[in-house]
Amino acid sequence: MSSPPHDPSAEFVSLLTKHQADLWSYIITMMPGDPDTSDVLQKTNLVLWTKQQDFTPGTNFRAWAFAVARFEVLAHLKRQKRTGIVLLDDELLEKIAGEAPDVLAPGDARLAALERCLNKLRQQDRELLDHRYRSNGGLDEFAARVGRSVSALSVTLHRLRTSLRKCVMDQMLGEGNAS
Repeated sequence: MSSPPHDPSAEFVSLLTKHQADLWSYIITMMPGDPDTSDVLQKTNLVLWTKQQDFTPGTNFRAWAFAVARFEVLAHLKRQKRTGIVLLDDELLEKIAGEAPDVLAPGDARLAALERCLNKLRQQDRELLDHRYRSNGGLDEFAARVGRSVSALSVTLHRLRTSLRKCVMDQMLGEGNAS
């Protein structure tokens, strides 16, 4: 029995998909508050796709993709400067671009940290989050089922999101200090 043929495009798509959240975070870090971040991500993906033959399998895809994203952000900001819009000066942008890859944890690590944090929650809080983010039912339906008001559940959701955000950050900082 022969093995299936190796498809480099499938491998590339797998790497690109795996690192989408990281690319998004990196671009947002360099373009805080800019409504064009999704356009820059899309342009970055297009450039990565067209230059996929330049990537050497087995090397650091994330670093390569971040370098491409950095150039796309710089090109976008250069176009904005011509129109008189300046969100960050060049020196600050270079500092952010240089430090962000080390500070931004890979998506898999964030997801693992989130899972650990979710496991620390009370059962009723997990049920609320599951209903809110995994079902098609509305909050009013859940409120009626558990005997709480929609506004009380909204406050609880806000509190849970804040708590989870802090927990994930603490987990990520703890991992960074452990290595």
